[in-house]
Amino acid sequence: AAAIESFTIPAFGALSDRVGRRPVYIFGAIFSALMSFPLFMLLGTKNPHLGWIAIVLGLAVGHAAMYGPQASFLSELFGTKVRYSGVSLGYNLASIFAGALSPLIATGLMAAYKPETWPISVYMIGLALITIVSVYFATETRTKTET
Repeated sequence: AAAIESFTIPAFGALSDRVGRRPVYIFGAIFSALMSFPLFMLLGTKNPHLGWIAIVLGLAVGHAAMYGPQASFLSELFGTKVRYSGVSLGYNLASIFAGALSPLIATGLMAAYKPETWPISVYMIGLALITIVSVYFATETRTKTET
């Protein structure tokens, strides 16, 4: 999945150069939300091939569509005088509060609702909705000129 994603990340980045950062990013978040239930359904079959398909789709499409335009999108949101601080604060605080806590929350949900996985899927959808709303209200930066 990571090997395939190494090709799809630049492809989604290039696509964001043509159609805009926001539409590509929002597509990735919507795809990830829609994939949250099928991911666990495919993994639950215990068929390695179906599990691989689920993981490849999640990473090479959903994650790559957000990660491809992310560097350009975030850096273009800030003027040159505050760019480094703005991007580093935003990216790292999001990593702490969303990225670092998500495995702990998912593990807690799995322990509380075992063997059900729907609470983790609902949690993933909630995170995707936060992303969709945030990116929707952010400024499109593809055609932004330097300030």
